[in-house]
Amino acid sequence: MFLTHKISNSERSEFYQSKFEYYKKVGFFTAIFTAMMETTYFVSDCQIFGYFTTETLLPRFIILLPMLLLILFQRKIKSYRVGSICYYLLPHLVMWCTIWAIWYLPNRDFAREGFIIMHFAFLAVGLATPIEYHVLFHAGVILNIVISNLWIHYEHFDLMISLAVPLWFGLTLMLIVLQNSYVDHYLVLKQIEKEAITDQLTGVFNRNKIYDLVTPGNETIRRENAEEVTVLMMDVDKFKEVNDTYGHDEGDRILIMLANAIKECIRKADVVIRWGGEEFVVFLLGADLQAGVRIGEEIRQKVETMDNGVCPVTISVGVSQYDLGDYRATVRRADKALYYAKATGRNRVVTDKEVPEDASV
Repeated sequence: MFLTHKISNSERSEFYQSKFEYYKKVGFFTAIFTAMMETTYFVSDCQIFGYFTTETLLPRFIILLPMLLLILFQRKIKSYRVGSICYYLLPHLVMWCTIWAIWYLPNRDFAREGFIIMHFAFLAVGLATPIEYHVLFHAGVILNIVISNLWIHYEHFDLMISLAVPLWFGLTLMLIVLQNSYVDHYLVLKQIEKEAITDQLTGVFNRNKIYDLVTPGNETIRRENAEEVTVLMMDVDKFKEVNDTYGHDEGDRILIMLANAIKECIRKADVVIRWGGEEFVVFLLGADLQAGVRIGEEIRQKVETMDNGVCPVTISVGVSQYDLGDYRATVRRADKALYYAKATGRNRVVTDKEVPEDASV
């Protein structure tokens, strides 16, 4: 409810994750610095007592333990949900350590200044988190004051609340404005990312999409994408004749319709890439060789019977199942099967298993 209409409900989780990754360091270092600042207030404790006191030594310095835990596990925090809880939890612990120390102080009148400072710590952490989370966790500052007043009995409790509520409300409004400003940054970034991996003519992916599928370095397809992967390599038969006879604009129209036909036949998880010219590669994720042949045949038949508004065309398809090695080897086998299909009559689906070892393609 705090986002502009530019972000759909289905996209909000992705938006919040993007925002978290952008402001993650701000949230993390704010939590750490807030904990470190807690230890420095031991000096003011001694000033209030008029001597070096030991009563508040533990309350002021015990916060270093959760602070060190956050530092140790920071790299494992990937989700904005987990990060939000961790980054807000540490300032809340700081506040309760402060309340613990206040219990021993002979003069508790300085508590409200310390609590006002906490509001701005929550503001900085809130940059990395959804507003909905911030409203709840920041309201916890007021709740902490109310609960601790049950035994501390702040002298100016009513003043502390009258200062805290407008701060909570005002800083929340500020974060709403900042979050909605980040929407424009997010949408521009999404458009740039889309253009970087999208073929401008057909609307399917270009070769850059492969980096989302493979592990850098060894070029193997990531196991989390699928246990089984089958690759289809296809292109339009005699496409040069189509361009020479009808012109490149009509040839482009055929490529667009071919891309659409492929998308209609594959599943949502599969990835279709314009490999170059009239060649398309499809990564069928979670599909074996038999499923690859079936889907390849479905695409071939659809293209053969479709009315593209230019001229009848057919495609040849090569199929190869991924063997857990370098993905490029699988693509090469599919490519070899594709050219064997062309050499043996075109308008066919051929697997790499059907290609003779001595075949010249």
